[in-house]
Amino acid sequence: MNVGITIPAELPAAAETYAAAGVKIFRVRPDKAPYKNCRSCAPQLPNRERNPDYVDHRPEDCRCGVPTCHGFWAATCDLATVRQWWKEEPHANIGAPCKLNGWAVVDVDPRNGGDVSLRGIEQLKGVLPGTAMQITGGDGLHILYRSPGFDLPGEPFPGIDFKHNGYILLAPSIHSSGLRYQWYGDRKFYHPEVPWPATLFPPKEQPRVPGRRRPAQSVSGVRRPGKHWTVDTLVQHVMDSSEGNRNASLYFAACRANETADAGHLDLYDAETALADAGRAVGLAEGEVVATIKSASRRSPDNHWAAA
Repeated sequence: MNVGITIPAELPAAAETYAAAGVKIFRVRPDKAPYKNCRSCAPQLPNRERNPDYVDHRPEDCRCGVPTCHGFWAATCDLATVRQWWKEEPHANIGAPCKLNGWAVVDVDPRNGGDVSLRGIEQLKGVLPGTAMQITGGDGLHILYRSPGFDLPGEPFPGIDFKHNGYILLAPSIHSSGLRYQWYGDRKFYHPEVPWPATLFPPKEQPRVPGRRRPAQSVSGVRRPGKHWTVDTLVQHVMDSSEGNRNASLYFAACRANETADAGHLDLYDAETALADAGRAVGLAEGEVVATIKSASRRSPDNHWAAA
C-alpha cells in the first residue's frame, strides 16, 4: 500500500523527510540552477578570469571531493549528507532528478497554454490515469508517473513538458513567484506507482499495427503560443536535454537568452551564469560550455523565438 508521507513546511526538515523516504535529492538555487561548484570546478564565462587550477573534465572524472559539484548527478538520499547540505544552506530549494528516481513527469504550464493542451490530450486520448500530483508555485501542475524506460520528448505539446532526463523541484520549495510548491489533495507525498501512460508514448515506442500509421504527436486545434523565456525555462531546457543533444540545447538556450535580454525581459549575466551551471551539470566539458555561450552571443537574433 502506498502510504502518504507528511512533508514538513521548513525546507531542511522537508529535505530530510524526502531522503528518509528514499528520494534522491540535491540543493537548488532560486534561479533553478544547481549550487555553485567548488573552486577547482569554478564557473568560466566569457570575459572572466580563468581559474588557473581548472582542468577540463566530465562529472564522472571529477576528483574535487565536493558532493554538490555536479548538480543533479550529486543527488543522494544519504541522510547525513542531506542534513549537512541544508545546515549549510537552509533556504536551498529541493531538487529531485526524475530518471534517477525512476520517475517521468508531465509538467503543465498554463502560462504557455498547458491547461489547454492537457484538455486537448484528454479529449483525444482519454483522461490520464490518477497518480501523485504537485501544484507548482507558478500555478502549474506536475503529474508523476513511473519511468517508461526510454527517452521522452522534452516539449511535445504547447505548454507541456515531459520531465525525464532533467529534474523537478519538490514541495515546499519556493517558486520565483514567491509561492511554494505543494502536493495535491491531502498535501502528502506519494511515491509514483502508476506506469507512464501508453497513450503518451512517443511515436517510435508505440507498437506497430499493420496498415495503420503512427499518430502524430500533436493536439488538434491547439496553437503553440509565443514562448516566454525566463532563466528558469532556459535552464530547464538544458537540463532536460538527452545525451548527444546537450551542446545543441545549451546553444539554443543561450541564443534565446541573448534575444530575450535584448528585448529587456531578463538579465543576460544572470542567464549566462545559470546556463553555464546547467551545461556543466549535464556533463559538458568547460571548454564546450564557454565556446557555446560565446558563439550564441555572436549569433544574429531570430525574432521568431523572442519572448512573447
